[in-house]
Amino acid sequence: MAGIVEQLDSAIAEILAGWNIYSSVLLVGIFGFIGWVVYDTQDADTHPLLLARQAQASYVRQPGESAIYRSPETPHGYPLRTGLAVKPAGAPLYSAGKDGDLRDIWRRVTGEIPLEKNASSSGTAKIMTVFGKESVTENSIADITKEISIVGKHLKDHGAKRVAIYLPNSVEFLAALFAGAFYGYTPILIPYNQPHPTLIELLIRTGADSLIAAAGSIPLANVSKGVSGLRQVIWTVEKTSRHMDWNEIPEGIGGKVDVSVWHQLVQDQKNGTPELPQEAGRAPNIVFLWQNELSKSAEIVEFTQQNISAATGALISALPGRQRFNSSDTFLSADTFTHSYSLCLTLAALFTHGTVIITSVAGPGVDFALASRFIAPTIAVISAESAAKLHSTTTTSVTSGLKKLAHYLESRILASGRLPTDSLLARLNPPTRAPIGNTPGKLRLLFISERVGLNTPPLTSTDLSDLRVYTGARVIYALTAAKVAGAVAQSNVYDYRTGSTPANKHSHFGVPVSSVEVKLKDTPTHKTTDEHTVGELVVTGSSVAGGETSLGVNCTFQEDHTLAYV
Repeated sequence: MAGIVEQLDSAIAEILAGWNIYSSVLLVGIFGFIGWVVYDTQDADTHPLLLARQAQASYVRQPGESAIYRSPETPHGYPLRTGLAVKPAGAPLYSAGKDGDLRDIWRRVTGEIPLEKNASSSGTAKIMTVFGKESVTENSIADITKEISIVGKHLKDHGAKRVAIYLPNSVEFLAALFAGAFYGYTPILIPYNQPHPTLIELLIRTGADSLIAAAGSIPLANVSKGVSGLRQVIWTVEKTSRHMDWNEIPEGIGGKVDVSVWHQLVQDQKNGTPELPQEAGRAPNIVFLWQNELSKSAEIVEFTQQNISAATGALISALPGRQRFNSSDTFLSADTFTHSYSLCLTLAALFTHGTVIITSVAGPGVDFALASRFIAPTIAVISAESAAKLHSTTTTSVTSGLKKLAHYLESRILASGRLPTDSLLARLNPPTRAPIGNTPGKLRLLFISERVGLNTPPLTSTDLSDLRVYTGARVIYALTAAKVAGAVAQSNVYDYRTGSTPANKHSHFGVPVSSVEVKLKDTPTHKTTDEHTVGELVVTGSSVAGGETSLGVNCTFQEDHTLAYV
């Protein structure tokens, strides 16, 4: 035994006798590599096989068509999602619930309809408005309910049937929209900042008999002369301009148009206790306008309440349980409410008792960093133009070698299927982050909408991966269309893969949402075969105006069953 110990001691002494700086570097390198492998070996956010085959194809296809593709939520043989599954208070857990409409969403906001079991909440949703540079004001849900009642009843008493809402994103916009469902008029959502001749044309084409608009945004004399059917105008006035008389009617109009002011209508009944109607009849439709650009001619689309509730329900359920909207979320729409995708996401946030932040700095191409600089959103929706601008601005600021290395390392983590976390290495050499919100790192979900046929800038899979690094959020890329409420399809929240699309081409759009099913019809230049699925995109489902629509764009389903442009 003593001999063995002596031999071991001799061997150790011999090794240490030849020890030098190179030995130290080699040993540190070996242990460092082993430590990095152990640290970096973690499970992906979702199983890779779930991303390898995403949409579900039907077993049979018709001649001249592809198979029909659906979301895994609603496999073939099961009905598509048709609504929100609203359950009144006291309903048994096993009941299916009704589809619901905007009235049920607002009753959920006020707490009249409870949240699902095990969902926590303060009792109501919250709505906050950003004014100017630093003023963020919380709006009382009870006060908004009163405004819905007062303005809705006023319009109903004046015989309004089709009410044009020409406002930027605002509380008044949402109140007027909900009032239409309760008081039986059809809201017509007109994108803001139209040239006056274009606005007059849109009012005529949509058959509007009433108008709710921001004071000073349009000349009343021109509108009243150009739109012969207009009978009622309600101005919304900023607090700084309420000392002026906005009830004045220009000469030559006479008693043709009745002019009212929103805040005066509310003040006249401030001591009353108006209540919302409890009728359960069918709520009116909602009219959206789809424009290539402001001042251009618009496609008029009329959605039913079921289209909107089905789209909202599908967007909620499209997210896995851990990532769904909840009452602790702060939601910001940096796109206009006149786009059905951003509106349905806003309704989803309200339905789940989240905090909704409203800012008038919203629309295609707005600076997302500017729109969010005084708040701390956890979920946001932006246009593809805004996403491209955010990507370009942040990418040009990555100049140093260390920042490029940090970006590369986080991109590698994303490629392995995980969203990067705030590790020690990331704190020592953090990658460049976009200046989003006043509390960095709060954003967890970023929705981006591609609008069919509007020549929006393409976002490649690499661009989306960069945006995940820049924002620290999971990015969802959605395909939206004029006659489909909400989205046609949107990417998986855990799909971080890159390289699936060529440079300067759009990334894929994931799978259809659970309220629609899609197929590709053959065209003279694109035909589906046993090897390739390609053709003109046709969408059918409960969130589609008229039940079915052809989008006029050529698409393909890739090997992983994700929808993409050809």
